[in-house]
Amino acid sequence: MTRVILTRGVKEYRATILKYVDKSDTVLEIGSGWGTTTGLLYRAAGKVVGIDKGESYHTAAKTYPWIEFYQIDGFDVSQVLSLGYRFNKVYIDISGCRDIYDVIKIILRYQGAIRPEIIIVKSTKLKGFVDNCQVWNAGLNKDLIVR
Repeated sequence: MTRVILTRGVKEYRATILKYVDKSDTVLEIGSGWGTTTGLLYRAAGKVVGIDKGESYHTAAKTYPWIEFYQIDGFDVSQVLSLGYRFNKVYIDISGCRDIYDVIKIILRYQGAIRPEIIIVKSTKLKGFVDNCQVWNAGLNKDLIVR
């Protein structure tokens, strides 16, 4: 079962690297942009690949020539799978231009397609939404059940 870790902002997103990534990991970063977080992931992981649908991947590849960057839309899971890696950790930073429904869709696609151990997501809106939710558990709320 894939664990999903929601973060708010780049500071929280990057702080997860020290806790969740080590040299045994093969990490995919979706929405790598200029490559700054991908560079941090590179130092911690055994292998890291950054993808971005925009042109910024060119700059990232020049700044970090030892890291693989590709111009791929993260929603195109088949193209990501064609890279031939077995990613066990996925970092997602697409929230700057997407609503929470798109963020949820991409999480579900990668949960189903590659089944990584962990997906780390940077989405202030989604984390804010989840922070305001409470999961109903009938076992803990027996006194509220009408029989």
